[in-house]
Amino acid sequence: MKLMRSSTLILSIMSVLSALTVCSVSAQAEKLNYDTVIATWQPKQLSIASIDEAEKILTSIRYLQAKGDERERIVRFTNIMRQKFDSLNAGQKERLVVLEARLLQGIHKFEQAKQHLNQIARFRSPAAQLLLADINVQQGNAKKAKENCEKLVGQTSFLIAFTCMVNADFSQNKDVKFLKKLSAFETYTSTVRPAERQWFYEVLADMSLQLGNAEAALEHLSQTEFEKLPISAMLVWADAHFALNNYKAVSSGFSNSVPDILTADDGLLLKWAIAERAQGIVRSEVQTQLAKNMEIRVWREDSSHAAQVATYFLEIEPDYPLALKFAEINWQYAQSLDDKNLLERARQANEVSTNA
Repeated sequence: MKLMRSSTLILSIMSVLSALTVCSVSAQAEKLNYDTVIATWQPKQLSIASIDEAEKILTSIRYLQAKGDERERIVRFTNIMRQKFDSLNAGQKERLVVLEARLLQGIHKFEQAKQHLNQIARFRSPAAQLLLADINVQQGNAKKAKENCEKLVGQTSFLIAFTCMVNADFSQNKDVKFLKKLSAFETYTSTVRPAERQWFYEVLADMSLQLGNAEAALEHLSQTEFEKLPISAMLVWADAHFALNNYKAVSSGFSNSVPDILTADDGLLLKWAIAERAQGIVRSEVQTQLAKNMEIRVWREDSSHAAQVATYFLEIEPDYPLALKFAEINWQYAQSLDDKNLLERARQANEVSTNA
């Protein structure tokens, strides 16, 4: 089974960015509107007190413990800070701009995010350069991404800069030489922060998996306790088990670890549902929740989750014209090799169904 998997750099970069910045419903039962939420929760009207807190909260979105209201809270905070922007010092302005750019990047507003970063001297900001590298990988521009990574040399740990450069190269050319090159620097992991170490092993795992070595991918991911992995790494973990036809491990692992499917990430629910279907389970709470989420995203024509929607209508509930529509929407924004492969799969499936 061929599955869409997002680039490791794309989804796991938030924790590294945060560290760098500090250092420098059923739609039929109700009328849908833009206030309809994907994940439901009881809103906590808690004010964010500082940029430091906002950065940590934004990073927390990528972990299982996320409540679902983090982005809304951060947007409220940035709006308040914008009103007093002129009174902030240079460091605070830089961190706020990067925070806002991360919010834009998170909903696939890549060009807006890049333009937003022009407000600061981004060549002096490691967090800005790493974010730009991430965006350029997503847009399929490995050369520019590597240039951003090279600017990290001397401003960050050697491991971050080197991992960034090798990942940029690998995003365009899936060659084992890049895996070997990065593996050689494992010795440096003992001296870096936990978030950097975890990212290094996640990149190694993703490379290993894309080169056909699922066992090595799982070994790299085992360097971090499962519950402490970001969701991006859990998606790589799931794909590694899929490659080994071990679908029960995925459904059992998520069942034991996910605190609440109502607020769970759609990408995680998608892998979970695929694992269930592979075991012959056609109805479950997970699949019901995922169907509700997808229905709302289809109605919104949600570009930020278009790849997930396309995959859902390829793998879970076949609707190939709809899958193609969202693969094309996704391609408008994200043009990595994974996105290209997803678009080709959707086109082929739609063509076969049309000619059947």
